[in-house]
Amino acid sequence: MDFGNPAAPDRRYLRHRSFGLPGEYTIEFDGNNFKQIIGQAARGTGARTLERVMVADILMEDGAPKGCVAFNIRHGTVYVVLARAVVLATGETNRLGRNASGHPFDSWHIPYNTGDGQAMALALGARLANMEYTDATITPKGYSTQGTNGFVGAGAYLVNASGERFMFKYHPAGEQGRRIDLINGVLIETAEGRGPIYIDCRHLPEEDVNRLKGTLGVDRPAMPTFFEQKGIDLARDLLEITVSEMSSRGGGVVFRRAGVRIDPDCLSSVPGLFAAGDCSTVSNGISGATVMGHIAGGGAARHALSRPRPRPIGREEIERIREELIRPMSLEEGLSPHGFEDEVREIVTGSIGFRRDEPRLKEAMRRLVGLKEREGGIRAENYHDLMRLHEAKNLRTVAETIAACALERRETRGGGAHVRLDYPERDDEGGPRTIMVEADRDSGALRVSSEPSGLGVEVTPAPEPVKGGRADADSD
Repeated sequence: MDFGNPAAPDRRYLRHRSFGLPGEYTIEFDGNNFKQIIGQAARGTGARTLERVMVADILMEDGAPKGCVAFNIRHGTVYVVLARAVVLATGETNRLGRNASGHPFDSWHIPYNTGDGQAMALALGARLANMEYTDATITPKGYSTQGTNGFVGAGAYLVNASGERFMFKYHPAGEQGRRIDLINGVLIETAEGRGPIYIDCRHLPEEDVNRLKGTLGVDRPAMPTFFEQKGIDLARDLLEITVSEMSSRGGGVVFRRAGVRIDPDCLSSVPGLFAAGDCSTVSNGISGATVMGHIAGGGAARHALSRPRPRPIGREEIERIREELIRPMSLEEGLSPHGFEDEVREIVTGSIGFRRDEPRLKEAMRRLVGLKEREGGIRAENYHDLMRLHEAKNLRTVAETIAACALERRETRGGGAHVRLDYPERDDEGGPRTIMVEADRDSGALRVSSEPSGLGVEVTPAPEPVKGGRADADSD
């Protein structure tokens, strides 16, 4: 695949230093057609692909996966796919919390990633890890988007309502700190009454401002139009910003990647169930996803060759599976998937949030468990609704694991990725620990445990601790 710039072969994609990265680096990569090219390559192998299909469940036999159940979200065709190994590659979990615009699909990362792989793995008895670590970014107010690194990388300042450049209070590198440190600073400034918060590009050279205007549409093509409609000129106007919705994902730090816990072969704690990319505990953007996908595919193939073919499923069992799958469409009344999702987001935003303590986390657990008891009453009007129903249930499952693991981690760690107001310091006694969660196969109740991560601790000199968590760097 050609990772060059087809529009200007002699011009490199340059990414400025930002978000705590060690320096500037060059990207020879045009990602606009990346998924299309990967899809074409997959079809070229002779593999059968199913499009507009959602996997609703993974089938098990003798403690290992034997395939999955899926349905087409438009015409409702139900597929029962037999397999000797399963690879989960469903991405992170978004749409978890509220954002400034109020539209759940106006999300910082892809809104269609709703923790499906994590929820299915948990239901099979697989362990998830690091679920207490959540991520977010800074976005223009009312418009969730990636690309903040473009501003701070170009040298923009973050300023509060008084025009004060405040980030050096929270990280010695100021705006060049990690993304989570920027979020920490924005949250504290806002909470202490010094908002609204702005990005200030007015001091930048004209050339840099023009370059920003020309490249901001790469991450979100509509961003230049958004600025135009708002009447914002970066050369003369402040840009009001806010913190995006919460995501369950790894961020830029390896030790806090959240998802299905995997070994070096991408195998989960369930034999035959593999995971790769952002739904797993090992990923690093596109490069990490492709490498781990290759490893997971190899591991799954070797496992499949060592196993007998799954027992065929009879028509009677297939019909039973289908009837159970579409049962929500037969309900005459009930809660809508959209309403159920909204309740999950309200709980995540209000009771889990970016600043946590034991009473609110326990309240979140209580309410999320209560929501689970109502899942059987969610009504789907059509197959698209049926898809949204499964997404809503998976969002609730992931939210419960976040609350459970956040309760267990009685410390503040990972900058703003996990802040306990009742445990504001980092606990390094005995070394960092990994929090894991699994579900009882019979009751579905969550069991949380921890074990040493095996990683060392390196402390970077930083300002004094600030309200809501430490500002020191975590590299364990």
